[in-house]
Amino acid sequence: MYLDYIVFSGVKVLKKSLFTIVAIVLVSACTKSAVTPTPAPYVSVPLADLATNSQLIVYGNGMGWATRYNDDTWSKNQNGPRLQRFISTGTDDEYEAVFRNYDEDVEYGRATFTMPDASATVSGITDLGYEFTITRNDEDTLIYTLTGLFTINLTPGIGEPLHAGGGFATGSYTGDEALQLLSGSASYSGSFIGESTYAGRVTGDVDLNVNFDISTDEVDGLIYNLVGTTGDYIFNNLIISATIEPTSSFEGILNVETTPDGVFAFGETGQIKGGFYGPGAEEFGATIRITDGNNHILAGAISGSLDP
Repeated sequence: MYLDYIVFSGVKVLKKSLFTIVAIVLVSACTKSAVTPTPAPYVSVPLADLATNSQLIVYGNGMGWATRYNDDTWSKNQNGPRLQRFISTGTDDEYEAVFRNYDEDVEYGRATFTMPDASATVSGITDLGYEFTITRNDEDTLIYTLTGLFTINLTPGIGEPLHAGGGFATGSYTGDEALQLLSGSASYSGSFIGESTYAGRVTGDVDLNVNFDISTDEVDGLIYNLVGTTGDYIFNNLIISATIEPTSSFEGILNVETTPDGVFAFGETGQIKGGFYGPGAEEFGATIRITDGNNHILAGAISGSLDP
């Protein structure tokens, strides 16, 4: 009796057996694809309706400052310490904040807190013993977006206070599929909150213009009326120039508008990174940082909503 063999995956088998193997593989492949669920498109919901344990990733990693409170002249760019994300707890306005330093692989811990009202501050201590503060931007009318400032004491427990901080921007982002359906131009307005290593807390206004056409995807605008709480520093207006990227975000640079005696010289540039929030990009939030290279850093966050 003659048996016709063939090598299949390194094993010698009968040709008749080979047909059986191929059939099983094909049936298995078809069965696997049939039960694989199709991902549902993400739909933004108000922050008050977020499911428990929803992850709100924070824009602004790397856009911060560091300062030693007992020495007002000491400051530097400090990219490592970060407010990484918020986690919803299922209780209205209550979140868990997660702090860490990726650059130095340091964990600052987590803390559950209630998000403060517009322009207010909450403070506490993480589960690893690091003091923190969170200050909210003036955005009491926004329902999808959270922006503001944070600080984290890099020394746990009682010790010499060396605080790092910066702006944060997060929220219930606009789904990518929804963003792709938008076209034409839109105008937004809102507010800025920041910290200056020269002038303390800084507040201001922001206008944002967005072209959602796929061929351009341009974001431009102006941060203006900047006023610090200490000193007599004159702040230049900051010109926004950015581009929409995947994951409903935008990123770009800040240029300085010429201002007599302005704290920033013409030609200095900063950075901006943010995103759109709401089912149809009804709101925006972003973080900024700009430095003059001479010990002065202005870092913070902007947010706002579509103009009527």
